[in-house]
Amino acid sequence: MAGAACAAACLALPAVLAPHAQAAVSPNLSVTMGGSALGAAGLAAVGCPQTATARVTMPDGSPVTGGFVDFFSRLPGVAGNTVGTAPVHDGTASIPWVPDIDGQHIVSAVYYGGPADVRTTAGYTTITTVDTGGVCA
Repeated sequence: MAGAACAAACLALPAVLAPHAQAAVSPNLSVTMGGSALGAAGLAAVGCPQTATARVTMPDGSPVTGGFVDFFSRLPGVAGNTVGTAPVHDGTASIPWVPDIDGQHIVSAVYYGGPADVRTTAGYTTITTVDTGGVCA
């Protein structure tokens, strides 16, 4: 009987000693735009290079390490397109983007594929592009 009691207790021991699984955390994601023709009012010129940047941080403000960000662009009420994918390094992922049509673009980013305890998250920014006839400032 003692052997059976030990077997039951010994089998339960690893579960008692196993570390508790940490709950997944939701990082913060902010999207910014920069480029040759970007003005203070969030303006850019069609055909002029821009850079979409996503900053991914933990709730305590520390940068997320690892994972990827997919960037998308769309006009309100119109289907969008994938701009591309960039790896996250020290909490930042960025990708070049050249707007090809004028209007208000919603540039969004989706973070995924990082550490197991970090959830997928998304963010966006808007930028208005105007056709300047190919002139980039």
